[in-house]
Amino acid sequence: MKKLFIILLFIIISSLGRHLLPNNYFFTFHDSTQPARIQQFVKELKNFHIPPRVAPDMNYQLGYPVFNFYAPASYWITSVINIIGFDVVNSLKLSFLLALTVGFLGTYLFFKKFFDFLPSILGGFFYITSLYFPLNIFVRGNLGETWFLALLPLTMALLLSANNLPVLSILLSFLFTSHNILSLISIPFILIFTLLIKNKKKNLISIILGLLLSSYFWLPAILEMKYTWAKEIATITNFNDHFLCLNQLWQSQWGFGGSTKGCLNDGMSFMIGKLQIIFFVLGLILFIIRKKENKNIYWFFILTTLTCLFLTSFQSRFIWNLFSPIMSIIQFPWRFIGLSLIGISFFSAYFFHRIKILFKNLLIFAILATVLIINGKYFQGQ
Repeated sequence: MKKLFIILLFIIISSLGRHLLPNNYFFTFHDSTQPARIQQFVKELKNFHIPPRVAPDMNYQLGYPVFNFYAPASYWITSVINIIGFDVVNSLKLSFLLALTVGFLGTYLFFKKFFDFLPSILGGFFYITSLYFPLNIFVRGNLGETWFLALLPLTMALLLSANNLPVLSILLSFLFTSHNILSLISIPFILIFTLLIKNKKKNLISIILGLLLSSYFWLPAILEMKYTWAKEIATITNFNDHFLCLNQLWQSQWGFGGSTKGCLNDGMSFMIGKLQIIFFVLGLILFIIRKKENKNIYWFFILTTLTCLFLTSFQSRFIWNLFSPIMSIIQFPWRFIGLSLIGISFFSAYFFHRIKILFKNLLIFAILATVLIINGKYFQGQ
């Protein structure tokens, strides 16, 4: 099984990450300041300004406190790759590739607590091949959100084990500082999940320690927010212009443009992946049919996944308007796609864990290959 796992991991990562390997080629994306931020973060580390707060060469070399207000976890990781010896551009690409690898391994380890080997592999594969991943990497260039999605399932896997308090606390601190918005949303998400599993006391202690460890970023960011326009800029984006039509989750034109008003003229796609949606629905149906099962974790994923998908749509506008002071900070309703992916992958894995058919393993390998062919073509940049 270990050899098979290594072979599958190599095939998956080498296929999806072939455009992220070190070379002289780089693709364009929305957040074009990412390489500059990495270079400035490393410069501060080498000058022993730890943790980095200011990008010293930005703002006409007067300095700009970018790291006081941008979640730094992904920059810590990418800076280590750069310090090892890779240039800034290839460090960024390798960081995205490492995030895909961590996302797959974390999801596999989490699902392995519930399902057999191959369904867990398939679930992890469904997670990182969801088209929201290449959207974040090759279209948006959102390093922080990619690392948030990579760390979330690994964190949940370690919460289930609760064997190593220091490691779990450090991992939680990275999760809580990986993305400004999603990290905040993840705190109640993680707390509710913790209350549904064993080892509640240990896990709650680790969450508190994780919040304390991440306070080096959150505390100054909150206290000094009044001196910046950060909140005002975040709320300038009108969330009413960025709701999705539900059919966009199934099919929408792939592009390298932006999110626009309505659901007909978007220059970027919000597809989740057809096979992901199909097997998620089949897994839900199978779970409902099997009346013997009434596990809290399963209902947790049903409720959170369906809620997240609903919050991306026009139909949820009344909720957004009702809580507009809070929701406006999220900016884009389609951000909730990311949080839905783990539940979608969970029930896809559940479906293959429960079905009893001949040649089930061959079917799983066939689906792995099919997803790789269909979704793999989106893992390249412009």
